[in-house]
Amino acid sequence: MRFLNALKNDFRFQIKYGFYFLYAFFTVVYIAALLITPSEYKTLAASFIILTDPAMLGIFFIGGIWLLEKGEGLHGFWCISPLRPIEYILAKAISLAVLSTISADLIVLIGMGGAVHLVRLSFSVFLGAVVFNLIGLMIASYARSVNHYMLIVCLPTAFLSMPPVLTAFGITHPLLELFPGTALWHMIAGTIDVTRSVNSLAAIVLILWLGLLSYFANKRIGTALQSEGGQGA
Repeated sequence: MRFLNALKNDFRFQIKYGFYFLYAFFTVVYIAALLITPSEYKTLAASFIILTDPAMLGIFFIGGIWLLEKGEGLHGFWCISPLRPIEYILAKAISLAVLSTISADLIVLIGMGGAVHLVRLSFSVFLGAVVFNLIGLMIASYARSVNHYMLIVCLPTAFLSMPPVLTAFGITHPLLELFPGTALWHMIAGTIDVTRSVNSLAAIVLILWLGLLSYFANKRIGTALQSEGGQGA
């Protein structure tokens, strides 16, 4: 119950600070872009849009949420919060992932106008968004301000973005397949391009990343919250 309450509060927080409006704005822009994209390039364009926008955009937004909460002094009440660090973390990551999934579904359904594996697309984007949200949250815990976060998150984001871009253009290597972005790219492309086969290995890689990042995020965010608000529950 306390996790559901935390999830509900995160949705309210995102509404209050206009994150829904931002997602809606980007969704409309990318739908418009896809509608005017030539049909022969639509699948590739949609795959890149979903990878870099709904799926990975949360890495920036979740950092802003952490720092907004920090600026409002909310972390100072951690000592009296009944939440465990992992519940706090997952509420943040999942709430933004839901927005990412809805955005991706709308972009594909309206912008592509063709048959897609909607359930698989939703699962892929949701899973990938949670993974990248966890990365963003850990990076944000080291930031002193929003500007500082935007500075320190750029390099990791570029590093994570390069493997799927290289893979999409045919530059492959076994090591590139281990990156979460590459796994997510395979999953997204497989749901949009009906001629591609399902890549089960990509889903396994992304799930392993989810488990690994959840463990490290629990350690890091728990430490950061305790340093700002004392010993929690």
